[in-house]
Amino acid sequence: MTKYIPLSSPSFIGNEWKYVKRCLDEEWVSQGEFVEQFETRISQYTGSSYAIACINGTSALHISLLLAGVKPGDEVIAPSLTFIAPINAIAYCSAQPVFMDSDEYFNIDIEKTIDFIREETEVLSQSSNTKTVNKSTGNEVKAIVVVHTFGNAVFMDDLVEICDERNIKIIEDASESLGTFYNSGVFKKRHTGTI
Repeated sequence: MTKYIPLSSPSFIGNEWKYVKRCLDEEWVSQGEFVEQFETRISQYTGSSYAIACINGTSALHISLLLAGVKPGDEVIAPSLTFIAPINAIAYCSAQPVFMDSDEYFNIDIEKTIDFIREETEVLSQSSNTKTVNKSTGNEVKAIVVVHTFGNAVFMDDLVEICDERNIKIIEDASESLGTFYNSGVFKKRHTGTI
């Protein structure tokens, strides 16, 4: 018999069975009242303008990358220490991950990431279209996925500034950090995933 350590174990200790049965009976499995309640409550809790439920974090990241304009051949900066979902989402776009070291909190190392952007990329401007290109590959660096690992918030102040200058979209993977918010800096009192 194979033993394994589960990534997470479901807990059905309240009204879960009743609510699941109701969804099945009413044929509202992937949308409906409970999904709308979930989206509204997450939005209210985090102070975000909106929240949209997805089937899982990987699909949310994939959609976010597509909305950021990531196309085949583009590069997306990502942490070297992460769950596989961000890298799979990048691969689904036929883009290439550019891995960055992690810091002492297991998040992407912001200083090394900013150094990479400053030293290893160049900005090309065409009228109102600014793009950042990796000097060694010639590919556009379209986005960065920051993962707030184990509830540790990535310090975003300087990263947001340089990414705004360089037209690099920031996608936050806050799936491990629901409830985490900043207690200092530009984004003080803001929840991860809302920057």
